[in-house]
Amino acid sequence: MTGWFARWRLALRIARRDALRHKGRTVLVVLMVGLPVMAIAGGDTLFRTSEVGPAEALPAALGGADARLSGESREAIAVDPASGIVWAKAATADPPWTRDEVVGVLPDGTRVVESVTGWIYVGTEGGYARVEGYAEDAVDPMSEGRFEVVEGRLPERAGEIAVSPKVVQRAAGLGEEIRLTRDDVPAEVVGVVRWPDRSGDFVVLPAEDAGLLGDPLSRFYATVPGGLGWPEVQALNERGLAVLSREVAADPPPDAAWLPARDVGYDEAGSNAAETAVLALVIASLVLEVVLLAGPAFAVGVRRQRRDLALIGATGGSAGDLRRIVLANGVVLGGGAAVLGAAAGIGLAGAAIPVIEARSDQVFGPFDVPVLDVALTVAVGLLAGVAASWFPARQAARADVVDALAGRRGQVRTSWRSPVAGLVLGGAGLALVVLGARGTELAVAGGAVLLVVGIVVATPWLVGLLAPLARWLPVSGRLAVRDATRNRSRTAPAVAAVMATVAGVTALAIGSASDSAQAERDYVAAAPMGAGQVYGNGEMAEADWDAVVGVLTREAPGRPVHRLRGNVWTNTDTQAEVAVLADGCAGGVSICRWYPREANAVMTTHGELLVADADALRTVSTGELPGEVYDALDAGRAAVFGSGAVDDAGRVTVVGVEYDLQTGATTVVRSPAAVEGTAELPAVQVPLPEAGTRGVEVPALVVVPPSLTGQLPMPVGTTSLVTGGPGDPVTEEQEERIDEALAAATGEGGLQVERGWQDDLALARLILVGVGGALVLIATLTATGLALTDARPDFATLAAVGAAPRTRRSMAMASAAIVGGGGAVLGVAVGMAPGIAVAYPLTSTDYGYGVDPVLEIPWEVLAAVGVAVPLVAVAVTGLFVRSRLPMARRMA
Repeated sequence: MTGWFARWRLALRIARRDALRHKGRTVLVVLMVGLPVMAIAGGDTLFRTSEVGPAEALPAALGGADARLSGESREAIAVDPASGIVWAKAATADPPWTRDEVVGVLPDGTRVVESVTGWIYVGTEGGYARVEGYAEDAVDPMSEGRFEVVEGRLPERAGEIAVSPKVVQRAAGLGEEIRLTRDDVPAEVVGVVRWPDRSGDFVVLPAEDAGLLGDPLSRFYATVPGGLGWPEVQALNERGLAVLSREVAADPPPDAAWLPARDVGYDEAGSNAAETAVLALVIASLVLEVVLLAGPAFAVGVRRQRRDLALIGATGGSAGDLRRIVLANGVVLGGGAAVLGAAAGIGLAGAAIPVIEARSDQVFGPFDVPVLDVALTVAVGLLAGVAASWFPARQAARADVVDALAGRRGQVRTSWRSPVAGLVLGGAGLALVVLGARGTELAVAGGAVLLVVGIVVATPWLVGLLAPLARWLPVSGRLAVRDATRNRSRTAPAVAAVMATVAGVTALAIGSASDSAQAERDYVAAAPMGAGQVYGNGEMAEADWDAVVGVLTREAPGRPVHRLRGNVWTNTDTQAEVAVLADGCAGGVSICRWYPREANAVMTTHGELLVADADALRTVSTGELPGEVYDALDAGRAAVFGSGAVDDAGRVTVVGVEYDLQTGATTVVRSPAAVEGTAELPAVQVPLPEAGTRGVEVPALVVVPPSLTGQLPMPVGTTSLVTGGPGDPVTEEQEERIDEALAAATGEGGLQVERGWQDDLALARLILVGVGGALVLIATLTATGLALTDARPDFATLAAVGAAPRTRRSMAMASAAIVGGGGAVLGVAVGMAPGIAVAYPLTSTDYGYGVDPVLEIPWEVLAAVGVAVPLVAVAVTGLFVRSRLPMARRMA
């Protein structure tokens, strides 16, 4: 044991001395290993800090109280004891719980303070903005810590208010007067506050002003002698009170103690298994990438040490000693880089948090360094450094001492075992990828890693296949190919690193592009691009709609406003509708209510019945409708999409029916109660548009012109207003002004502007191209620089026989083309299979596997990473490599 320790101590001292001597190579390896560790440690720290767990949320949730209670029901409920979130309840509390009732069910000596939560309108320059409101005694010790005071103080008396930073931007700031509710109740802003654990638009009022809140909900904060234990919390849950107890939240019981039996462990095992598998894949990818990027640097380092290593061997050093010295380089550089990277990542995360909070709505919790994760990442970095030095260490141990002392390099041959093993692994990975396409994305990811590892193992053999191509190349190209194939221990890891990076980018790009293509295909626009609609809530009278028309006209003079009418949905126990009957059907409404027979699923943007003229229909139609639809409306006839409703005489039968609504376990049950009237309207049957992959889309099944409104068997009401469109879109600034003006005019409604489908993954693909391109560029330039350093004796020979100075630059550019171009082409080919395979389970719909999957190959992304970046690497190499051929002394 002592001898082992002594040998490793000596090896580490030599490695430390070598690292200090060759600072350029040391910095290169430190960057290769340290940057990924820094990114992971910093990102993980940011993520853990942004996640506010139940224990971290207790100060903001409870303040100085021992427990928080809310009257959710009068029957037993299921409540998460760690967060106080209600999991299940039978019915809402009727009547609501009062403070006196809550005091009555708590132990003697308990003090209870009531807090009221609701919403409130605050006056803005354009009207009113609806925000959350909290009315409570903010100076009570039980409220301490619930709000973080940014400026000023919390309100203490009626007529004072504290607002969040976002309300300051929209309404009023510290020391200014603000208008509350649509009655313009004045209040003075005495403080700017924020949540310690989340962001949002909200205001804090004193308890005296609780009557200003809409939809008020009371919560009760209590200080309980001795606290509330789990048995007491259970007893309160049985009575319908949701309780968050500080004592219980600090040590919550297992889920089985409070969750309904059917929900215990509902998806936890599968979720944890998936997370573990993804984490394992990420760690494996990290190790592989670092090993491949740092491997060439160690290989060249060994070559520069070969004389020193040969001297050690000549003086009695064993092959194990030589191998240990090279491995010690991996320990010193990999371990040091990992520690520095982790420290830098944590430091950058700490510095980034206040910057992110100042420039966004993100609110972080207490700074949380995931010590175990960071330690694991450092260990992975150390492992990657050792793994990167493993093959160069084996090469050093097998080197011929005489050749090394003479400055000669032996011919490197590839064992037949490596390509065979690599091809077997690659074949197994490809098979798993194909099988994974029939199941889940996780199987495809595992197969992809196995496929990439297999090709990495076979890369030295693949590099050797370039040798026959040298005869067709100019002199510089032949020299570059010869150098690459002779020094495969340096070239193969670099090519493999580029291949692995491009393969990962290719697979992820194909998967995300296919996912985006499916989302774009399935997106149903509510209106043409740029059109804004105001929807009612079933309680708006026509006078309110007239006020909304006035707001829209005032905010955009000259822009037409179209009124759409139809069946109005109300929040009552009955529902009155105008329904369409099938032609020639004998029976009640339930049997004869008509739907088109041509399509299994008809998507409509305005329900079954729409009353609109031709101009309004053009404004709301998201697709091109046949001209006969507009001709029918102009002629005073209804347009009916699909067959089966219009009779031979060109008339359609509509009925006015009243439904009774009964709330079932999971759905609303509709039963026809009475038919109020029947009418026949002149109509034109219009063929449905061709069904796409997701069904047929029309504005409504039946469009009735306003001239026929009086003939309908039951009155219809305004359902929405529409304005703007592709030619005159509603801007974001106009949308905000209109929303505030609508709150001032009616207190109801809100403008929804159609801005089309948004690709949420576009930024991710752009980042993917940037990161992948940077890795390809780094790997290519690093390998080229190492090749130039390693090939100094060859350049000396070229200079001695009269080679032109530009030969060195041309050879360097050819080496960059081999590493970057060859690795990129190989990476695109390898990444295609998992990318295509993952697209199928990823884009299959919820209706069953294989239903309309989408495959989209982003050729521009693949061209950028697979073609443009290698060309950039070649160009950079040509610009920065010196043409002068160095002279060197060679030994015979």
